[in-house]
Amino acid sequence: MSERLKAAAARAGLSLPATDAPEAWAELAVDVFLRPPPPSRMPPRELGYLATAVRGTVATRHGELVQWTWGSAGAPTVLLVHGWAGRAAQLGAFALPLVAAGFRVVAFDGPAHGESPGRLSHVPMLAECIVDVAGQAGGVRAVIGHSMGAASAAMATMIGLTPRGLVLVAPPLSHRGRAERVAARMELAPAVWAEFFAAAERRTGWKDADVDMRVVALRAPCPALVLHDPEDDSTDYAGSVEFTALWSGARLVPCPGRGHIRILATAEVVAEAVRFVTALA
Repeated sequence: MSERLKAAAARAGLSLPATDAPEAWAELAVDVFLRPPPPSRMPPRELGYLATAVRGTVATRHGELVQWTWGSAGAPTVLLVHGWAGRAAQLGAFALPLVAAGFRVVAFDGPAHGESPGRLSHVPMLAECIVDVAGQAGGVRAVIGHSMGAASAAMATMIGLTPRGLVLVAPPLSHRGRAERVAARMELAPAVWAEFFAAAERRTGWKDADVDMRVVALRAPCPALVLHDPEDDSTDYAGSVEFTALWSGARLVPCPGRGHIRILATAEVVAEAVRFVTALA
């Protein structure tokens, strides 16, 4: 079996199967695939964002999650959603400018991220959390999502979320694309490879074909602003070009030189997002 998969399992504290059956090793690969790394140390900039917020918790179908809130309770709400291996504070640069524009801002740490409990996470799970958090907030005017959080925000519109607009920052094109990259990195044997994708679908409860920005784009549930660095080495800019072309009411804004994480603290990106959200009817 793959030495890379064994090493990844060891780093995650997972036990190796006692059998050579491809199904067992596929389940192990899915455990690795869906398990975020431990949280990294929060930089002073993010600590500063949270210092201006009110910390609380919010109940979801996937457990109680840590939540931060900025602004007045009566203002229309904008929800911030982080990406894989991220945390709410990474989107903190958007909070006070949105409050100044008249909005209440809510952000949360998804399952197994930041301060929230859990071991596993994936796009459909985070989409369900978005629907739950938005419902408890009394609905949301818009969602600003980053990377996996952008994909999850889009998927949430397929299961009940009804925002007036979405801001999608550095979104991935599809869940299957990431799964294929992870499977290749783990050097799965051909027999395990086939079982891996089937096992991942069983565990997430969604077909890979449905966890795809092109599926949402063809529905065009609301206007969308897509912000992406053409040289992003984590999510493919060409994918954003592709799905934005299919999405009636979507606009893609290239953000060269901003990378995958720095884009979240870029003043021009924040200003563009605030203008978009403010203009939503």
